[in-house]
Amino acid sequence: MRLKRILQLLVTAFLGQGLTVLMQLLVPPFFLKFYGQGVEVYGEWIALSASVNYLGTLNYGVQTYANNQMTILFTRGDIPGAKAIQASAFRLLLLVLLVFMVGGLVVFVIPVAHMLKLSHVGPQAAALTMYLLILQIGLNMFFSLLTNSYMAVGRLHRGNYISSAQRFLWIISMAVGVAMRSSFPVLAALQLATLLIFTVYALFDLRHTERVLVPSLSDGSWPEVGRMLKPSWHFGLIAMAGFLTWQGPVIVIQRVLGPAMVTLFSLVRVVFQMSRQILSMASNVIGQDITMLVGKSDWGELRRLYDLSERVVLFLIPVVSIGSLLMCPLLFHLWLHDRIDYHPYLCIEMAIVSAVLGLKEHKTQFQSSSNEHEKLSTRIFIGYAIMLAISVFTMRSWGVAGFIVTWLVWEILQTAYVVYLNHKLFPDDAMIDNSLLRRFIIFIIAAFALTSFPAIAAAHWTLPVSTGVALASTLLLAVAAYATFRMDELRVILMSRFQRNRPTEAA
Repeated sequence: MRLKRILQLLVTAFLGQGLTVLMQLLVPPFFLKFYGQGVEVYGEWIALSASVNYLGTLNYGVQTYANNQMTILFTRGDIPGAKAIQASAFRLLLLVLLVFMVGGLVVFVIPVAHMLKLSHVGPQAAALTMYLLILQIGLNMFFSLLTNSYMAVGRLHRGNYISSAQRFLWIISMAVGVAMRSSFPVLAALQLATLLIFTVYALFDLRHTERVLVPSLSDGSWPEVGRMLKPSWHFGLIAMAGFLTWQGPVIVIQRVLGPAMVTLFSLVRVVFQMSRQILSMASNVIGQDITMLVGKSDWGELRRLYDLSERVVLFLIPVVSIGSLLMCPLLFHLWLHDRIDYHPYLCIEMAIVSAVLGLKEHKTQFQSSSNEHEKLSTRIFIGYAIMLAISVFTMRSWGVAGFIVTWLVWEILQTAYVVYLNHKLFPDDAMIDNSLLRRFIIFIIAAFALTSFPAIAAAHWTLPVSTGVALASTLLLAVAAYATFRMDELRVILMSRFQRNRPTEAA
């Protein structure tokens, strides 16, 4: 575990978080401002995008397994084996892209606009938009595999910088397109163009900085492609489960409750999604080190990484989730200029879901980064499918809140199972314990119970009052969480390690 490497990834994670905030500050408000009936137009854009996003699960499956396995083999000195994995992954993705290009043409003969109940975009425009989005997903598979290849040599931060540059151009082009009231096909074409530009640049950068990572199809083989399918499929199941959670509800809400409810649900979710990126950073920045430590079979150091990162995540969850909840009135006012009302009960439910997701993501990171994910993938996919089916009925009875409660129940069950798998991951001489986790459960229940009143009352307070209460409550939570999860011990450990490694890292 190298502190410099983690800090480099932390910087790129902050950059990514900044881009996420920038996107949410520009794209949704621009839709609401520049298009007539902006709420419904934005809801239809989300529904149209969501209807093809599930194809991206193939990307997650192949590139996650391939990049993890490349890194493990590079760490062990098996460079030819790592190159074979990378080249075989590219062969597989070429086949997938060809299927997308040909099979995607079916959107021109099916009633896309009618199926999604679109009223602000014509049938041909809807079909063309969907086809361009399909091509974008296919090209993104190559781009992701290229940028994540840097992980094999411990330089994932460089690939992340290239990805961030692509996202920045994507955001600016989308904002300009929306401001000009461009059609949906034009917006989709702009997204595809930014991806094409940076895919070419990523190849150029690899050739000039890490030539050993430049993909060569001749290094791979179709038998190796066959061996990759099973582990890649399990990663794909995890991603498809994510589709059922994040995109599936959008499609169902669009059909059951209409585009206005899609926009309400999406915007409330986005508030907590943006804040939860802080929690995701604490988990994602250690992914590269988890993979490299597994490659070395250094279980003691991996156990240490688990403990230190867990403290950070458990400290951040109540501060970020509840802090975001209490700041919702101000965020909705500044971001959307009161075009969407503050719904306290909906926000409370989403905050609780966000807290559980933050915990689950940390635990899942150790399974996915070590390529020990097969037991997890099938269960969560089936579980999310059942959850979404049940939520159709709960939404009919209780609206959007019905889905969120159903979602929360499943996330709690799933998190408990991932913790169980974490215990199975470590050998007997490096076992983890749940003492801090039990302390966290008590803490988070008490924290939500105490802050529910100001969260509900804020709907009737002035913005200065609600903001002041939010800041004071978040500060008190931070102080309490700092002591509860022994963050002072962590600070001493990290400072000592930083000072000890400083000459080495500088060299």
